[in-house]
Amino acid sequence: MPSALITGGAKRLGAEIARDLTLSGGSGGAERFRVAVHYRGSRVEAEALAAEIANDGGEIALFQGDLSDPAQARTVVESASEWAGGLDLCVNNASQFVNDSLLEQPNEASVEHMAVNLVAPEIMVQHMAGQRTAQQTGRDSLVINMLDNKLFALNPDFHSYTLSKMALKSMTEMAAMQFNGRPRVCGIAPSITLISGKQNQENFEKSSRINPLERRVLPQDICAAVRYLWHAKSSNGQIITIDGGQSLMRLPRDVAFLVKDGAVDGTL
Repeated sequence: MPSALITGGAKRLGAEIARDLTLSGGSGGAERFRVAVHYRGSRVEAEALAAEIANDGGEIALFQGDLSDPAQARTVVESASEWAGGLDLCVNNASQFVNDSLLEQPNEASVEHMAVNLVAPEIMVQHMAGQRTAQQTGRDSLVINMLDNKLFALNPDFHSYTLSKMALKSMTEMAAMQFNGRPRVCGIAPSITLISGKQNQENFEKSSRINPLERRVLPQDICAAVRYLWHAKSSNGQIITIDGGQSLMRLPRDVAFLVKDGAVDGTL
């Protein structure tokens, strides 16, 4: 049975990926993973998820750590790997996501975003590469970095977040070249999937449908992409954009602000 580490896996999208990989009837068929779930402060949610998965017969372990601290990030991945007997999949899902502007100086948020959104994933990739080099097993391994569709249609909102994700995109491509598939390194770049920040339900419902398909991107779509990349063994350095074609529209601002400002009404 393959094993996976999901950072930021206690709630929201990370928890959905954990459920899909561990619970029977997941999006990719019958294959189930043993899953190590990282969390920072969401202990209650993590324990509830673990109980849910264990009740369904899945194998799960929880690992707490603050990924803004490189030492704790290393401890998380090393402990998860020790529990699993080696990791086959790592989903770098944890993310710092705070709105700020280039006009804010000094911008300490940029340092905080880079620590969680770039440095921690680098540590995970380094570990995955190191364990395969040491074992020389030939087993397939994969790192998936969670990105953002706005990287393919930039706007100035969420300045530090966007910069850090752009750096993560570059790291994804460089690592895919560096390690020659040991591990494979890919990315998933979705548009808005769940309510975030200060959105209300109405804003979310409108903003999530601003794309040529006029439909929401669902967590199941992301889970299916994770499964696809796992099974598509020739995928390395590929980034799957899941946004209903929204990035083709070259929007000038984040969709939540477009709806708030009345620039669009959520329909095309």
